[in-house]
Amino acid sequence: MDIRNIKTLGLHYWKNPKARQILMLFSVNIAGIPMGIITSIIFTRYLGPNGWGDYQFLDNLFNFSVLICTFGFFQAANRVLVLNSDKEKAREYYGATFVILIGLFSVMSVMLLFYSLFDPNLKAKHLDKLLLYSIPIGWAYLAINYFEVLFQADNKMNLLAISRLFPKIGFLISASIIFIFFIHVKSDRLEVAWVFYLSTLVLVCTYVLFKVKLSFKNIKATIAEIWSYNKSYGFHIYSGALVAVGIQSLTPVIISYFGFNNSGVGFYALATALANPISFIPNTIATTNYKEFAGHQRIPKKLTIVTIALTLFSLVALWIIVPPFIKYFYGQKFESVIYINFVVSIGVACYGIADYFNRFLGAHGLGKMLRNTSFIVGGLILVFNFVLIPHFGVKGAAITRLLSGITYLSCILYYYKKAIKRKPENLLESVNID
Repeated sequence: MDIRNIKTLGLHYWKNPKARQILMLFSVNIAGIPMGIITSIIFTRYLGPNGWGDYQFLDNLFNFSVLICTFGFFQAANRVLVLNSDKEKAREYYGATFVILIGLFSVMSVMLLFYSLFDPNLKAKHLDKLLLYSIPIGWAYLAINYFEVLFQADNKMNLLAISRLFPKIGFLISASIIFIFFIHVKSDRLEVAWVFYLSTLVLVCTYVLFKVKLSFKNIKATIAEIWSYNKSYGFHIYSGALVAVGIQSLTPVIISYFGFNNSGVGFYALATALANPISFIPNTIATTNYKEFAGHQRIPKKLTIVTIALTLFSLVALWIIVPPFIKYFYGQKFESVIYINFVVSIGVACYGIADYFNRFLGAHGLGKMLRNTSFIVGGLILVFNFVLIPHFGVKGAAITRLLSGITYLSCILYYYKKAIKRKPENLLESVNID
C-alpha cells in the first residue's frame, strides 16, 4: 500500500464520526496516564508510603459508598437514555436523575457518618475526623459515577471526555501547588493533600453539571419512569455490581484491617493505577460503540480481534516499562509494587476484555446475566480475600485480582455466547431476560 492509499484510508476513518469519537476518548484516556503518574509521584513523595495509603484508603471509602448507595438508579437512567432519541427529553432524564442523586447522597451521608463514628480501624489509624469533615463533599463522587454511566448511554463523548480528563488536570495542578508551596511547611500533609483533591473534584463536577443543562420539566413522571426501569433493569445491575465491584472495592479496606498501617493499601492502589491503562483500549472501543451494540445481534469479529490484540500488546509493554520506572521515580520504598503490578495487570487485562463483552450484554438490557456474573465473581473475591490477605498481605490481594479477572472473563464469554444464540427478534427486544 503506497502513501496515497494510506492517506486516503486515514481520511476515510477521520470522516467517520464513530472513529473520531474512539480516537478522542482514547486520546483523553492516554493523556490522563502521564498526568496521573506525575500526580502519584508527587503525592507519594509528599505523603510517604503510609500517608499515601491513608489517602487511598479514604478515596476508596467514598467510592465504595457510591457503589452501595446508587441502588441501580443511574443504570436505569442509562437504559432509558439508550432507548431515547429526543434531545429535550434527554435533558429531563438528566434532571430527574440528578434529583435522585441528591436523595442518594442523603443516604450515603448517613452511612458514612455512622462509619466515621463507630469504626475501630478508622479510629486506630486516626482517620475518623478527616472522613467526618469530608462527608459534605460526597455528592461529587456520586456525580462522577452519574456522568460515567449516563454520558455513554446518550453518546455524549465530549462531556464524558471532560469528566474524565479535567479531574486529572486539576489533581496535577493541585499536586504541583502542594509540591511548590507546602513541601517545607509544617502541617498535616494528609489533610492538605485531601483538601486540594476534594476541592478539585467539586469544581470539575460543578462545571460539567452546568454544561449538561439539566431540565426539571415533568419531573414526577420522569422519575416514575426511571423508577420503573430500575425495577426491571437497573436494580439487577446494581445488585450484581454490589457483590462483584463492591467486594473488589473492599479489598483495600481488608488490607487495612489486617495491616499495621496503610502502606499496603498504598502499594496495592499504585500497582492497580499503573495497570488500569490496559483496560482503556477495550473500554474505549466498547463505550463508543455502546449505543450501536443495541442494534446488533453480535459484536463484529474484526472489532473484537483488534481490541484483544491491542490489549495484549499494552500488557506486555507495561511489564517492560514498570520495573525501571518504579525504581527510578518512586524509589526503593515502593519496589514491592513491581511484583504486585505484574500479577494485578493480568487480572486488569481480563477485566478490560470482559467489560468489552459486558457492554454488549448491557446494551441489550440483559441485566440478569450481568447480575449472575457479578454474584459469581464477587463471591470468589470475598473468599480469596479473606483466605489470602491475612497470610500474604497485599500480595494475596494481587493474586485475588488475577483469579477474579479470569473468572469474570470466563463468565461473560459464556453469557455472550448464550446471548448471540438467541433469535434476533428476542435479543434485540430483550430487557428482562434471565
